[in-house]
Amino acid sequence: MSAETPRIAILVDSSTSWGRRTIRGILDYTLQHGPWDIWIDPKGQNEKFTLPEGEQFDGVIARVSNKRLLGELKSRKIPVVNVSGIQFEKSRFPRVCIDQEKNAALALEHFKSRSLRHFAYVGPRHLDYVKQHERAFERAVSNSGMTCHVYENKTTAGDDCFWHPSQQRLITWLKSLPNPIGIYTWGVEVGRDLILACRKAGLQVPHDVAILGGDYDELLSDACHPALSGILTPAQQVGYQAASILHQQIQGDTVSRAPILLPPKTVVERLSTEVMAVDDPQVQQAIQYLQAHACENITVDDILRQVPMARRALERKFKTHLGRSPAKEICRIRIQRARKLLAETNLTMQDIAEACGYTSYTYLGNVFKKETGISPGRYRKEAMGYKIEKPL
Repeated sequence: MSAETPRIAILVDSSTSWGRRTIRGILDYTLQHGPWDIWIDPKGQNEKFTLPEGEQFDGVIARVSNKRLLGELKSRKIPVVNVSGIQFEKSRFPRVCIDQEKNAALALEHFKSRSLRHFAYVGPRHLDYVKQHERAFERAVSNSGMTCHVYENKTTAGDDCFWHPSQQRLITWLKSLPNPIGIYTWGVEVGRDLILACRKAGLQVPHDVAILGGDYDELLSDACHPALSGILTPAQQVGYQAASILHQQIQGDTVSRAPILLPPKTVVERLSTEVMAVDDPQVQQAIQYLQAHACENITVDDILRQVPMARRALERKFKTHLGRSPAKEICRIRIQRARKLLAETNLTMQDIAEACGYTSYTYLGNVFKKETGISPGRYRKEAMGYKIEKPL
């Protein structure tokens, strides 16, 4: 063990997109502030993680998801940073994780933007961290004055299996739900199983059931039909922040024990939520026009030329069915496209503004900040994984 090159263990699974992106964030930090001698044991999320006996480490970044691992790491008496959403009462490890309340709020906002009024949750709730995920969504739905239907998985607490539901029982439950409905799931695996169950139940995704994963995997989310929408979590940023905090501890600095909760980035939209639950033919026609032309230089008058009716009647119908005005819907579509272009391309800000229907970057910046709370530049930095040294 070298005093100049810290030896660091990473106990995070490499089998999921979340785990790989978290590890990538840690490695990004070492490229800037290293070198570090990194030890990784490639494993799946539900496999047993442990440090090799007889080997010495200067610090550990771990997904501390059970009391056995917690006890082992405490006994080592070395700096540890936890990247799990689970908080054990007797743990004093600094923790960096995803803000599940904001995840849930984003999921509900995504469903409501599609005029869905019924909501449900599916996941292995016998696991404490999944139950926290589900309860956050239940609270978000309840605070909006609505009810969340929850699938009661028969697996019991303490069971080692992750997610092996009775497909027939899941099909029966799906058929009992009101529709159209938006279902929020724990992760990609559950969402993929749900799509298959809907097909066997004779339910169309997304027209009867819109499905949104609690995370997004660039490979597995697309490896189903229809492709699965998911929330893009800030896993890379979690890893980078965790590495920064571990580095401070190794250098002898005092760090805060309060958890650092990072908000989600955006919803990666795929076919599984591409629905607009509106039964009014005039509103449907207007929405179809907006989906094709909102990012052009159009106004409400252009909608009225396509859907001849009184302006006040159009405003009233949009308020009734979407909860927002036609102008607000134009803005919502443009900002959603701006988010995608900022996160996935290297286009200039001016090019993005024009691609979203705005005449200038300044105009886009003002609207974007009003709608999202942050500037387009900051959004791009966070979405593309640029590093923010101070905890958010």
